[in-house]
Amino acid sequence: MIGSDADNSPRHPIVAVLLSILAPGLGHVYAGNLNKGLLLSLFVFVALLNAGTFFDLSTFHATILLRVGLIAFCLYVLISAYLLARKNKIYKLKKFNRWYVYLAMFVVIVYVAQTFLNHANNILGATTFRVVSTSMAPTVEEGDFISVNTRYGSPVVGDVVVFRYPKDRSVDHVSRVAAVGGDTISIKDGAVLRNEQLEPALDVAIARKQSKRSVSMDIQTIPEGEFFVLGDWRDQSNDSRFWGTVPVSDVVGQVKTIWYSKTRDRIGTGVK
Repeated sequence: MIGSDADNSPRHPIVAVLLSILAPGLGHVYAGNLNKGLLLSLFVFVALLNAGTFFDLSTFHATILLRVGLIAFCLYVLISAYLLARKNKIYKLKKFNRWYVYLAMFVVIVYVAQTFLNHANNILGATTFRVVSTSMAPTVEEGDFISVNTRYGSPVVGDVVVFRYPKDRSVDHVSRVAAVGGDTISIKDGAVLRNEQLEPALDVAIARKQSKRSVSMDIQTIPEGEFFVLGDWRDQSNDSRFWGTVPVSDVVGQVKTIWYSKTRDRIGTGVK
């Protein structure tokens, strides 16, 4: 038995693409494949959860592969939805082809995505930042894109870390751990002394420590549960010399690698 033209509701490829942009899988549901649409809507979250559980996503190769994988997934979703809709030029609406089904699916996907983003650092164990200051040059230059291990434990002297800026906790700051709770720290003739001993991990080039605050600092004792930071370009660094110590709870993570830089030979280099 042949249906009338009134029963035919062809799927429009552009609509399928636009719905896929709004939420992965939504375009496939519109185009007639409910199961594939639901699978695609869940796939990216499940894949990222597993990647964060079994791999260190703060490494250079993992950072690149993650981005390439997400781009490839998005392209597949868009192209697949377009082709499926184009194929279904003769199409009879199914029970799930209703505006309220599309809306419900969109709301659920957005809710899951927002929840995922709110906890992404814990789920993935990694995040990325673009450096906007010169305070850590030459280790990390302004404009570098860095990968950060967000499963980092207690701060260790010599590590480069990202933390919430004490004067504005909505801002993330990068610097080097110079002392931790219970330590003493001072600067004499440009040399950093931790527990009254020279700390080689905090030595920088003479040209980068010429100012009065870079050459001398009275001894301080670091409270438990906090740490003291210094920038590698001491003369240009806004660090603990000016605003004090940082609570350990405000650590975002340890900087592991430069995954992109304006200077080609810096790309992929580890941060120490």
